[in-house]
Amino acid sequence: MDEALLKVEELRAGFQTAEGFLRAVDGVSFEIRRGEVLGLVGESGCGKTVTALALLRLLARPPAAIEGGRAWFHGRDLLSMPIAELQQIRGGKIGMIFQEPMTALSPLHRIGDQLAEAARLHMDLSFSAAWALGLEWLRRVGLPDAEQRMKDYPHQLSGGMRQRVMLAMTMLPEPELIIADEPTTALDVTIQAQIFDLLLHLRGGDTAVLLITHDMGVVWDVCDRVHVMYAARLAEKGPRDAVFGRPAHPYTRGLLAAMPRLHGKAERLPDIPGQLPSLAKPPPGCRFAPRCPLARPVCGRRTPTMREMAPNHEMACWDGIWDEAEEENRVQSTEIGAER
Repeated sequence: MDEALLKVEELRAGFQTAEGFLRAVDGVSFEIRRGEVLGLVGESGCGKTVTALALLRLLARPPAAIEGGRAWFHGRDLLSMPIAELQQIRGGKIGMIFQEPMTALSPLHRIGDQLAEAARLHMDLSFSAAWALGLEWLRRVGLPDAEQRMKDYPHQLSGGMRQRVMLAMTMLPEPELIIADEPTTALDVTIQAQIFDLLLHLRGGDTAVLLITHDMGVVWDVCDRVHVMYAARLAEKGPRDAVFGRPAHPYTRGLLAAMPRLHGKAERLPDIPGQLPSLAKPPPGCRFAPRCPLARPVCGRRTPTMREMAPNHEMACWDGIWDEAEEENRVQSTEIGAER
C-alpha cells in the first residue's frame, strides 16, 4: 500500500475551441498505490474524464493537447514514451472501463471476437485459447448463458450485460491498474452494486483502481482515499474517513451536504449556488470563489495551493490561514515601492 504504482505530476491538458484554449486539467498531481481504490470526484465538466484519457493519451489531437506534466508508471513517463510502448501498456498493465460500453465496444464484431482479440494482443495466445479465456471471464462476471453471449453483438445485450463484458475485457489480462470512468452510469442501483462487487472481488490484492465518479455514496462504499476536483484543479484530497468526517474545502462540504439521507425527516437537499466557470476564461484566484459562502477579497486575487490540514489530508483554500490586514499591508508596500 505504500508503493506508488502511478505518480502524476502537474498534469495539464485541454482543447482548442472557438473561445480559445480550454484547459480541462490544470496542474493536477496525485498518486495511486498498489492495492488501493482512489476516488476522483466532482461535478460533471470538472475534468475527471479528461484526466484519465490524458494519462493514456487517448485524447484526439487536435483539438486536444497535453501541455505538460509527468505520469510515472514503473519508472517510465506515460506522457512521453513511444506510442508503440504505450500501446502495450494500454489494456494490458493499465485497463480502462469507459462510461458507456455501447460506444466502447465495436458494434460490428461479436463479443467473443472482441474478448479474444484483447487476450491475444496482451497474452500471446492462440485464437482458440483466447476464446476459451474470454468465455471463462464472462462466466466469472456472472453473465448468463455465456456461450451464447460470446456469439452475440453488443446491441443484443442490455446495459448491465455490456458493462459486465467491459469488466471481463478489462480484467482478462490481469492489469496492475484499472481506471473505471463512471462504470455504472445509467444502470439501476441493483446492477450498480453487482458491478462494483465484481470489480472489487476480481481485481486481486495488488491491483489498484482509479474510480472516477460524481456519486459520493459509491466513494464512501468502495474507496480508500478521495480526491475532490473542481474546475480542472484539485480542491481537496485525503483518506476517505477524513474527507467525509472532516471535510475542509467549502466545495467538498457542499457535495456532502447534497447527499440524500435514508433516515430522518424528508427535506429539500441543499445545492451549491451558481455554476462551474468557463474553463476557457476561468476567474482569477480561487475558481470556486464566485460560488463560495466563505469567499473573501483574497480569494479573487490569489490562487490557493494545497496545504496539509492533517496527516495526508490537504486542501487548496485560503479559509483560516489568510490575514486580510497582513495582505493589505503587503499590497500597500508593493504599491509604494512601485511609485518610488
